[in-house]
Amino acid sequence: MDTTQPDLINEPTVDNSASRSANGLQASSKSGEPAMSKSERIRRYIQAHPEARNTEIVAALEEHGIKYQDVGNVRSQEKRKAAKKSAPAKRRPAAAKPEVALPASTPSTPTPKPGAVSMETLQVGAEFVKQAGGIEQAQAILDLIRQIQSV
Repeated sequence: MDTTQPDLINEPTVDNSASRSANGLQASSKSGEPAMSKSERIRRYIQAHPEARNTEIVAALEEHGIKYQDVGNVRSQEKRKAAKKSAPAKRRPAAAKPEVALPASTPSTPTPKPGAVSMETLQVGAEFVKQAGGIEQAQAILDLIRQIQSV
């Protein structure tokens, strides 16, 4: 495994005698730039090597003081962020409403033209939006149904 990436491994390390800059971050003694955090090093390494296991990451970055627990923490934080982005918005608990029976369509009802929406369809759609708790929640439900259908 190639661990000699200049932006990950060969980044100048910060010694304890480095001066603090005005914003409170330690600056490296060579370039005056803020030092890269352990978490950022781990994230960059994972981005460059997505198939790397935690032990491989620790072995590659141990000269920067990175331990197994650090890698596990970063991975779990990234998982939580990803789950938060993909989770649908929380809905308000709906008040208990009696279920409304949908009117049965009769065979004599003319078939609507393609693209046309019947009054009955509009009423059913409006009832769905009400039961969902609003248009945003109804849209979230429809998006979830589309995702399930595409699987």
